[in-house]
Amino acid sequence: MEKVFRSVALIQKIEEEKSLFLVKANAEKNQLEFVIGERLEKESFREAVTREVSWQLDLERKRDFIVSNMAQLSMEYTGTLPGAVTESQIAVAFYLVHLYGNSARSKFIESTTTQWITAAEICQGCTSSGGEIDPIAVYWINRWGILQAWQ
Repeated sequence: MEKVFRSVALIQKIEEEKSLFLVKANAEKNQLEFVIGERLEKESFREAVTREVSWQLDLERKRDFIVSNMAQLSMEYTGTLPGAVTESQIAVAFYLVHLYGNSARSKFIESTTTQWITAAEICQGCTSSGGEIDPIAVYWINRWGILQAWQ
């Protein structure tokens, strides 16, 4: 049985009293994705998400962002992921990540490869402009009620 051990970064900012979350474009899959790290051997879920945020977004770990000390939610189960046909042993952990410093925040203002989306868009699985959001992450978020669409 395949093992899927992933950490999901919920990179959040508050704007006009609304939480927004950073996703990045995956041109190959034609969808938006959260920064997700596959946990390596002897690595914690937090270390995996920290590594991937740094690498995928080209940010410095101790200067540009902070990862919450504890996961917002950690789950383990056996099941079939959306789009898969066989069961896997799945462990997933969600971490809040906050950008700090002007250089980190300004990096994503006019980015063409990332965008800020609402919890409602995430729960729906697509943005208001029709962009699809990674169905596996959306499945997990809706399955466990990680984000609420309060709009």
